[in-house]
Amino acid sequence: MLLKSKKGYFPALIALILSLLGLVFIYSASNYSANLQYGDAFFFVKKQAIALSVGVGFFFVGRILPLSALKKGKWVILALSIALLALVYVPGLGMSSYGATRWISLGFVTFQPSEIAKFGLVIFLAGYFCDHPPVTIKNLIVPLLATGGVCALVITEPNMSITMVIGLSSLVVCYVAGMKKKWFAFLFVLVVLGAVCLIATEPYRIKRLVAFIDPWENPKGEGYQLIQSFYAIASGGLFGKGLFCSRQKLLFLPFSESDFIFSVIAEETGLLGCMVVMVLFFLYIMTGIRTSIKSKGRYELLLSAGLTAVVGWQVVINLAVVTGTIPPTGVPLPFVSAGGSSLLSFLFVTGILSGLSARTSESGNA
Repeated sequence: MLLKSKKGYFPALIALILSLLGLVFIYSASNYSANLQYGDAFFFVKKQAIALSVGVGFFFVGRILPLSALKKGKWVILALSIALLALVYVPGLGMSSYGATRWISLGFVTFQPSEIAKFGLVIFLAGYFCDHPPVTIKNLIVPLLATGGVCALVITEPNMSITMVIGLSSLVVCYVAGMKKKWFAFLFVLVVLGAVCLIATEPYRIKRLVAFIDPWENPKGEGYQLIQSFYAIASGGLFGKGLFCSRQKLLFLPFSESDFIFSVIAEETGLLGCMVVMVLFFLYIMTGIRTSIKSKGRYELLLSAGLTAVVGWQVVINLAVVTGTIPPTGVPLPFVSAGGSSLLSFLFVTGILSGLSARTSESGNA
Protein backbone atom coordinates (compact mmCIF):
# COMPACT_ATOMS: atom_id res chain seq x y z
CA MET A 1 0.00 0.00 0.00
CA LEU A 2 1.39 3.42 -1.01
CA LEU A 3 0.60 5.03 2.32
CA LYS A 4 2.82 2.46 4.05
CA SER A 5 6.21 4.03 3.38
CA LYS A 6 8.70 2.21 5.61
CA LYS A 7 11.07 5.15 5.72
CA GLY A 8 8.31 7.74 5.89
CA TYR A 9 9.23 9.44 2.60
CA PHE A 10 5.82 9.17 0.97
CA PRO A 11 4.60 12.61 2.15
CA ALA A 12 7.93 14.05 0.97
CA LEU A 13 7.41 12.55 -2.48
CA ILE A 14 3.95 14.10 -2.75
CA ALA A 15 5.25 17.46 -1.50
CA LEU A 16 8.05 17.37 -4.10
CA ILE A 17 5.64 16.54 -6.94
CA LEU A 18 3.30 19.36 -5.89
CA SER A 19 6.22 21.79 -5.56
CA LEU A 20 7.52 20.93 -9.03
CA LEU A 21 4.03 21.28 -10.47
CA GLY A 22 3.95 24.63 -8.70
CA LEU A 23 7.07 25.78 -10.55
CA VAL A 24 5.48 24.87 -13.88
CA PHE A 25 2.21 26.65 -13.20
CA ILE A 26 3.82 29.64 -11.51
CA TYR A 27 5.75 30.19 -14.73
CA SER A 28 2.63 29.70 -16.81
CA ALA A 29 0.54 32.04 -14.65
CA SER A 30 3.17 34.76 -14.22
CA ASN A 31 5.44 34.86 -17.29
CA TYR A 32 3.38 37.51 -19.08
CA SER A 33 2.86 39.82 -16.10
CA ALA A 34 6.41 39.27 -14.80
CA ASN A 35 7.88 40.19 -18.16
CA LEU A 36 5.82 43.40 -18.25
CA GLN A 37 6.52 44.38 -14.65
CA TYR A 38 10.08 43.17 -14.11
CA GLY A 39 11.39 42.53 -17.61
CA ASP A 40 11.94 38.87 -16.69
CA ALA A 41 9.37 36.19 -17.49
CA PHE A 42 11.05 33.88 -14.97
CA PHE A 43 11.02 36.39 -12.09
CA PHE A 44 8.58 34.51 -9.83
CA VAL A 45 9.83 31.09 -10.92
CA LYS A 46 13.41 31.93 -9.94
CA LYS A 47 12.32 33.06 -6.48
CA GLN A 48 10.24 29.91 -6.01
CA ALA A 49 13.04 27.67 -7.27
CA ILE A 50 15.45 29.20 -4.74
CA ALA A 51 12.89 28.66 -1.97
CA LEU A 52 12.43 25.04 -3.08
CA SER A 53 16.20 24.43 -3.03
CA VAL A 54 16.47 25.86 0.49
CA GLY A 55 13.26 24.07 1.45
CA VAL A 56 14.84 20.68 0.75
CA GLY A 57 17.29 21.48 3.54
CA PHE A 58 14.39 22.60 5.75
CA PHE A 59 12.72 19.25 5.07
CA PHE A 60 15.71 17.25 6.32
CA VAL A 61 16.07 19.51 9.36
CA GLY A 62 12.43 18.86 10.22
CA ARG A 63 12.85 15.12 9.64
CA ILE A 64 15.82 14.68 12.00
CA LEU A 65 14.69 17.26 14.57
CA PRO A 66 14.18 15.50 17.93
CA LEU A 67 10.54 15.61 19.01
CA SER A 68 11.70 16.16 22.57
CA ALA A 69 13.24 19.47 21.48
CA LEU A 70 9.92 20.62 20.00
CA LYS A 71 8.01 19.54 23.08
CA LYS A 72 10.39 21.13 25.57
CA GLY A 73 10.68 24.29 23.53
CA LYS A 74 6.93 24.81 23.08
CA TRP A 75 6.85 28.05 25.09
CA VAL A 76 9.83 29.45 23.20
CA ILE A 77 8.20 28.52 19.88
CA LEU A 78 4.94 30.21 20.92
CA ALA A 79 6.78 33.34 22.13
CA LEU A 80 8.80 33.50 18.90
CA SER A 81 5.63 33.13 16.81
CA ILE A 82 3.89 35.96 18.67
CA ALA A 83 7.00 38.17 18.55
CA LEU A 84 7.37 37.73 14.78
CA LEU A 85 3.69 38.56 14.27
CA ALA A 86 4.13 41.72 16.35
CA LEU A 87 7.25 42.78 14.42
CA VAL A 88 5.25 43.43 11.26
CA TYR A 89 4.06 46.64 12.96
CA VAL A 90 7.57 47.89 13.66
CA PRO A 91 8.48 50.76 11.29
CA GLY A 92 11.29 49.77 8.98
CA LEU A 93 10.62 46.05 9.43
CA GLY A 94 6.96 45.61 8.55
CA MET A 95 6.04 45.80 4.88
CA SER A 96 2.59 46.56 3.50
CA SER A 97 1.03 45.53 0.20
CA TYR A 98 -2.53 45.88 -1.09
CA GLY A 99 -3.65 47.39 2.21
CA ALA A 100 -2.28 44.56 4.37
CA THR A 101 0.79 44.53 6.64
CA ARG A 102 1.77 40.87 6.68
CA TRP A 103 5.47 40.79 5.85
CA ILE A 104 8.81 41.47 7.52
CA SER A 105 11.50 42.85 5.25
CA LEU A 106 15.16 42.37 6.17
CA GLY A 107 16.35 44.00 2.99
CA PHE A 108 17.77 40.89 1.36
CA VAL A 109 14.75 38.72 2.16
CA THR A 110 11.06 39.13 2.90
CA PHE A 111 8.94 36.62 4.80
CA GLN A 112 5.45 36.26 6.22
CA PRO A 113 5.39 35.54 9.99
CA SER A 114 1.90 34.04 9.90
CA GLU A 115 3.32 31.15 7.86
CA ILE A 116 5.51 30.34 10.88
CA ALA A 117 2.97 31.19 13.58
CA LYS A 118 0.23 28.86 12.35
CA PHE A 119 2.52 25.86 12.77
CA GLY A 120 4.20 27.26 15.88
CA LEU A 121 0.85 27.44 17.65
CA VAL A 122 0.01 23.83 16.75
CA ILE A 123 3.40 22.68 18.09
CA PHE A 124 2.69 24.55 21.32
CA LEU A 125 -0.82 23.12 21.69
CA ALA A 126 0.39 19.56 21.10
CA GLY A 127 3.04 19.93 23.80
CA TYR A 128 0.72 21.66 26.26
CA PHE A 129 -2.10 19.13 25.98
CA CYS A 130 0.43 16.31 26.26
CA ASP A 131 1.69 17.75 29.56
CA HIS A 132 -1.78 18.66 30.90
CA PRO A 133 -4.23 15.81 30.46
CA PRO A 134 -7.19 15.51 30.59
CA VAL A 135 -8.81 18.36 28.63
CA THR A 136 -10.70 20.09 31.40
CA ILE A 137 -12.04 23.64 31.37
CA LYS A 138 -9.07 24.66 33.53
CA ASN A 139 -6.61 23.09 31.11
CA LEU A 140 -8.27 24.86 28.18
CA ILE A 141 -7.59 28.37 29.48
CA VAL A 142 -3.95 28.64 28.34
CA PRO A 143 -4.52 27.03 24.90
CA LEU A 144 -7.49 29.30 24.23
CA LEU A 145 -5.54 32.38 25.30
CA ALA A 146 -2.61 31.36 23.10
CA THR A 147 -4.89 30.71 20.13
CA GLY A 148 -6.80 33.94 20.71
CA GLY A 149 -3.57 35.95 20.90
CA VAL A 150 -2.16 34.53 17.69
CA CYS A 151 -5.49 34.92 15.86
CA ALA A 152 -5.84 38.52 17.09
CA LEU A 153 -2.42 39.46 15.71
CA VAL A 154 -3.07 37.76 12.38
CA ILE A 155 -6.54 39.22 11.85
CA THR A 156 -5.29 42.76 12.46
CA GLU A 157 -2.80 42.47 9.58
CA PRO A 158 -5.53 41.83 8.21
CA ASN A 159 -5.47 38.17 7.15
CA MET A 160 -8.79 36.49 7.76
CA SER A 161 -8.01 33.37 5.74
CA ILE A 162 -4.98 32.36 7.80
CA THR A 163 -6.93 33.28 10.95
CA MET A 164 -9.56 30.74 9.87
CA VAL A 165 -6.87 28.12 9.24
CA ILE A 166 -5.36 28.73 12.69
CA GLY A 167 -8.70 28.65 14.50
CA LEU A 168 -9.97 25.50 12.79
CA SER A 169 -6.64 23.67 13.19
CA SER A 170 -6.57 24.55 16.90
CA LEU A 171 -10.04 23.08 17.29
CA VAL A 172 -8.81 19.85 15.68
CA VAL A 173 -5.95 19.60 18.19
CA CYS A 174 -8.35 20.26 21.07
CA TYR A 175 -10.74 17.57 19.83
CA VAL A 176 -8.00 14.98 19.26
CA ALA A 177 -6.61 15.79 22.72
CA GLY A 178 -9.92 14.64 24.21
CA MET A 179 -12.15 17.68 24.44
CA LYS A 180 -15.77 16.81 25.20
CA LYS A 181 -18.04 17.03 22.19
CA LYS A 182 -20.32 19.62 23.79
CA TRP A 183 -17.34 21.89 24.48
CA PHE A 184 -16.09 21.35 20.94
CA ALA A 185 -19.52 22.27 19.55
CA PHE A 186 -19.62 25.36 21.77
CA LEU A 187 -16.18 26.54 20.61
CA PHE A 188 -17.05 25.81 16.99
CA VAL A 189 -20.14 28.00 17.29
CA LEU A 190 -17.97 30.74 18.85
CA VAL A 191 -15.56 30.52 15.92
CA VAL A 192 -18.43 30.85 13.44
CA LEU A 193 -19.93 33.79 15.34
CA GLY A 194 -16.49 35.38 15.54
CA ALA A 195 -16.10 35.07 11.77
CA VAL A 196 -19.50 36.70 11.26
CA CYS A 197 -18.54 39.57 13.58
CA LEU A 198 -15.23 40.07 11.78
CA ILE A 199 -17.05 40.31 8.46
CA ALA A 200 -19.66 42.69 9.87
CA THR A 201 -17.10 45.08 11.39
CA GLU A 202 -15.09 45.64 8.20
CA PRO A 203 -16.74 47.32 5.18
CA TYR A 204 -14.40 45.63 2.69
CA ARG A 205 -15.35 42.20 4.06
CA ILE A 206 -19.04 43.03 3.70
CA LYS A 207 -18.37 44.00 0.10
CA ARG A 208 -16.60 40.68 -0.47
CA LEU A 209 -19.56 38.82 1.04
CA VAL A 210 -21.96 40.66 -1.26
CA ALA A 211 -19.68 39.90 -4.21
CA PHE A 212 -19.67 36.23 -3.21
CA ILE A 213 -23.47 36.12 -3.17
CA ASP A 214 -23.77 37.85 -6.55
CA PRO A 215 -20.40 38.72 -8.14
CA TRP A 216 -22.13 40.02 -11.30
CA GLU A 217 -23.73 42.78 -9.22
CA ASN A 218 -20.37 44.56 -9.34
CA PRO A 219 -18.38 42.81 -12.11
CA LYS A 220 -15.70 45.51 -12.33
CA GLY A 221 -15.30 45.90 -8.57
CA GLU A 222 -15.49 43.38 -5.74
CA GLY A 223 -16.90 40.67 -7.97
CA TYR A 224 -14.20 40.97 -10.62
CA GLN A 225 -11.68 38.42 -9.31
CA LEU A 226 -14.25 35.72 -8.62
CA ILE A 227 -15.83 36.15 -12.06
CA GLN A 228 -12.42 35.84 -13.73
CA SER A 229 -11.80 32.69 -11.69
CA PHE A 230 -15.13 31.29 -12.88
CA TYR A 231 -14.18 32.05 -16.50
CA ALA A 232 -10.87 30.23 -16.09
CA ILE A 233 -12.36 27.14 -14.48
CA ALA A 234 -15.33 26.93 -16.87
CA SER A 235 -13.22 27.36 -20.00
CA GLY A 236 -10.92 24.50 -18.96
CA GLY A 237 -13.55 21.89 -19.58
CA LEU A 238 -12.54 18.26 -19.19
CA PHE A 239 -8.97 18.33 -20.54
CA GLY A 240 -8.12 22.06 -20.51
CA LYS A 241 -6.80 24.46 -23.12
CA GLY A 242 -3.29 23.08 -22.89
CA LEU A 243 -0.22 23.87 -20.82
CA PHE A 244 0.80 27.56 -20.97
CA CYS A 245 -2.38 28.38 -22.95
CA SER A 246 -4.34 30.15 -20.20
CA ARG A 247 -6.05 33.35 -21.29
CA GLN A 248 -6.99 34.58 -17.82
CA LYS A 249 -3.34 34.92 -16.82
CA LEU A 250 -3.00 37.75 -19.35
CA LEU A 251 -3.71 40.34 -16.66
CA PHE A 252 -7.37 39.32 -16.35
CA LEU A 253 -7.09 37.20 -13.19
CA PRO A 254 -5.35 38.96 -10.25
CA PHE A 255 -2.90 36.90 -8.15
CA SER A 256 -2.98 34.12 -10.75
CA GLU A 257 0.46 32.88 -9.66
CA SER A 258 -0.38 32.81 -5.96
CA ASP A 259 -3.83 32.62 -4.33
CA PHE A 260 -5.68 31.81 -7.57
CA ILE A 261 -3.17 29.48 -9.21
CA PHE A 262 -5.67 26.61 -9.06
CA SER A 263 -7.87 28.55 -11.50
CA VAL A 264 -5.02 28.58 -14.01
CA ILE A 265 -4.46 24.85 -13.43
CA ALA A 266 -8.16 24.28 -14.15
CA GLU A 267 -8.06 26.38 -17.31
CA GLU A 268 -4.96 24.71 -18.74
CA THR A 269 -5.46 21.09 -17.63
CA GLY A 270 -9.21 20.91 -17.13
CA LEU A 271 -11.08 18.71 -14.70
CA LEU A 272 -8.56 15.91 -15.21
CA GLY A 273 -5.62 18.04 -14.06
CA CYS A 274 -7.62 19.38 -11.10
CA MET A 275 -8.43 15.83 -10.02
CA VAL A 276 -4.73 14.89 -10.13
CA VAL A 277 -3.81 17.81 -7.88
CA MET A 278 -6.67 17.07 -5.47
CA VAL A 279 -5.75 13.38 -5.30
CA LEU A 280 -2.16 14.32 -4.42
CA PHE A 281 -3.38 16.52 -1.58
CA PHE A 282 -5.80 13.79 -0.47
CA LEU A 283 -2.97 11.25 -0.27
CA TYR A 284 -0.78 13.71 1.65
CA ILE A 285 -3.53 14.42 4.19
CA MET A 286 -4.48 10.75 4.51
CA THR A 287 -0.83 9.90 5.19
CA GLY A 288 -0.80 12.49 7.97
CA ILE A 289 -4.03 11.12 9.43
CA ARG A 290 -2.70 7.58 9.25
CA THR A 291 0.51 8.65 10.99
CA SER A 292 -1.55 10.24 13.74
CA ILE A 293 -3.74 7.14 14.20
CA LYS A 294 -0.73 4.81 14.27
CA SER A 295 1.27 6.95 16.70
CA LYS A 296 2.03 5.26 20.01
CA GLY A 297 2.75 8.41 21.99
CA ARG A 298 0.25 11.13 22.86
CA TYR A 299 2.56 13.90 21.70
CA GLU A 300 3.14 12.25 18.32
CA LEU A 301 -0.62 11.81 17.95
CA LEU A 302 -1.40 15.46 18.68
CA LEU A 303 1.50 16.87 16.68
CA SER A 304 0.82 14.90 13.49
CA ALA A 305 -2.93 15.59 13.74
CA GLY A 306 -2.37 19.33 14.22
CA LEU A 307 0.19 19.77 11.45
CA THR A 308 -1.94 17.76 9.04
CA ALA A 309 -4.98 19.84 9.98
CA VAL A 310 -3.19 23.07 9.01
CA VAL A 311 -2.32 21.69 5.58
CA GLY A 312 -5.79 20.22 5.10
CA TRP A 313 -7.73 23.32 6.12
CA GLN A 314 -5.56 25.57 3.97
CA VAL A 315 -6.12 23.38 0.92
CA VAL A 316 -9.88 23.29 1.56
CA ILE A 317 -10.14 27.05 2.04
CA ASN A 318 -8.07 27.82 -1.07
CA LEU A 319 -10.11 25.50 -3.29
CA ALA A 320 -13.35 26.79 -1.77
CA VAL A 321 -12.37 30.40 -2.53
CA VAL A 322 -11.33 29.91 -6.16
CA THR A 323 -14.49 27.90 -6.90
CA GLY A 324 -16.77 30.44 -5.22
CA THR A 325 -17.84 28.09 -2.42
CA ILE A 326 -16.95 30.61 0.27
CA PRO A 327 -16.39 34.39 0.12
CA PRO A 328 -13.06 35.46 -1.44
CA THR A 329 -10.17 35.60 1.01
CA GLY A 330 -6.53 35.33 0.04
CA VAL A 331 -4.74 32.13 1.03
CA PRO A 332 -2.02 30.29 -0.94
CA LEU A 333 -2.38 26.71 -2.10
CA PRO A 334 0.26 24.72 -0.13
CA PHE A 335 3.42 23.82 -2.11
CA VAL A 336 1.92 25.10 -5.37
CA SER A 337 1.30 28.85 -5.02
CA ALA A 338 4.13 31.35 -5.37
CA GLY A 339 5.53 32.37 -2.00
CA GLY A 340 8.87 31.48 -0.49
CA SER A 341 7.97 31.63 3.21
CA SER A 342 4.90 29.48 2.58
CA LEU A 343 6.87 26.83 0.70
CA LEU A 344 9.66 26.75 3.30
CA SER A 345 7.24 26.32 6.20
CA PHE A 346 5.29 23.54 4.48
CA LEU A 347 8.45 21.65 3.52
CA PHE A 348 9.77 21.93 7.08
CA VAL A 349 6.49 20.56 8.42
CA THR A 350 6.57 17.79 5.80
CA GLY A 351 9.95 16.84 7.24
CA ILE A 352 8.43 16.56 10.72
CA LEU A 353 5.53 14.46 9.39
CA SER A 354 7.97 12.29 7.42
CA GLY A 355 9.99 11.65 10.56
CA LEU A 356 6.84 10.81 12.50
CA SER A 357 5.73 8.46 9.74
CA ALA A 358 9.11 6.71 9.77
CA ARG A 359 8.91 6.26 13.55
CA THR A 360 5.48 4.62 13.35
CA SER A 361 6.81 2.27 10.66
CA GLU A 362 9.87 1.33 12.73
CA SER A 363 7.67 0.58 15.72
CA GLY A 364 5.88 -2.08 13.71
CA ASN A 365 2.71 -0.13 12.94
CA ALA A 366 3.28 0.51 9.24
